[in-house]
Amino acid sequence: MQPPVLVTAPSARVVALADLKLHLRVDHDDEDTLIEALEAAAVAHFDGWRGIMGRAIMPQTWAQDFDGWGTYKLFLPDASNVSAVGTLDGVDTEAETITVKPTLGGTFVEVSGGDVDTVRITYDCALPVEQLPAVQAAVKLLVGHWYENREAATEKALSAAPMAVQSIIGALRVWM
Repeated sequence: MQPPVLVTAPSARVVALADLKLHLRVDHDDEDTLIEALEAAAVAHFDGWRGIMGRAIMPQTWAQDFDGWGTYKLFLPDASNVSAVGTLDGVDTEAETITVKPTLGGTFVEVSGGDVDTVRITYDCALPVEQLPAVQAAVKLLVGHWYENREAATEKALSAAPMAVQSIIGALRVWM
């Protein structure tokens, strides 16, 4: 099984710059680039199949390749708009049936059709909207921690990320 491939990245930010600046109590534009970079780093730390949450935050599209038709567990939960294309000798064939089976442990997809060697399953995923405020709070907390602790050589910077961040993300994390 190959790792998933990001097909379409999220088009929206998890936390707007204005909201981050309000959280940081920054009322000037001098550090906007730094604050945006810290937000991007925090989101990258949490988001996608390599992120510590093990799930997508904002809407995005992923693809996974498998050997032939069958039932497969997707790397990311919360899948929707699932499609599958099988390939045999360079000829693509759309799946005849696609059955999506969400479970607490992830999303399983059963795909079937004619003879194929490989199958590419493409799907959209995003965090359920009711959980987004928690992730936004965690991003703000982590950005705030990094903003205040910019140098790794100081004693204060040796502290771990705020416990609240760990608590919030731990509750939303998907273990595959």
